[in-house]
Amino acid sequence: MPYWIGITGGSASGKTYLLELLRQFLPPEKATFLSTDHYYRDLHEQPRDLDGRVNFDRPEAINHEKLYEDLLKLRRGERVTQREYTFNQAGKVPRLLTFEPAPIVVVEGLFLFYWAHIRELFDLRIFMEALEPYRFIQRLQRDKQERGYSVDFVTHQYLTQVLPAYEQYVAPLRRYAHLIIQNQYGDLMPAISPILSHIKVMLEREQSSRE
Repeated sequence: MPYWIGITGGSASGKTYLLELLRQFLPPEKATFLSTDHYYRDLHEQPRDLDGRVNFDRPEAINHEKLYEDLLKLRRGERVTQREYTFNQAGKVPRLLTFEPAPIVVVEGLFLFYWAHIRELFDLRIFMEALEPYRFIQRLQRDKQERGYSVDFVTHQYLTQVLPAYEQYVAPLRRYAHLIIQNQYGDLMPAISPILSHIKVMLEREQSSRE
């Protein structure tokens, strides 16, 4: 049975950064990494606020049915393919991504622990906690550099959609976490060593149980 790690937390709290750090330290043939970003519904299916604006910061924005289906496939030892989500960047052609079953599966996502049947798939649930204004500053820098959004757009979206969604949907998921990582300065290296040690122990225990 593979060992599954789930990572959630607010926007720009360090979820993807932690996943990428784990990718650096875990043998590539032993681990699969998946982001729920690739399960955002198509634009015409997205929920909208009362003023008509698309709101990507609600659980309905994620195709959690397809996500659950694909996670179950990985648990059964089947390969999963999913179209890349390009954050609606004009001219960027999405790739077809492939995820292979592996002894270690790491998944990150904003609402990953929101649905009980998905949440319960994970052996280790991690909540990334980063206080304001750190999350806003990180999101502002990311959205300007990677997605070409203006400062005004990012600020308005953050205050009217991102922050309210965090308080309503994401912050309450903290209670489901086995481990809470405080990300105040962007240095997650101190958290990596105990996580890697824990993964090693769990895999060795699983190996021993099969012998």
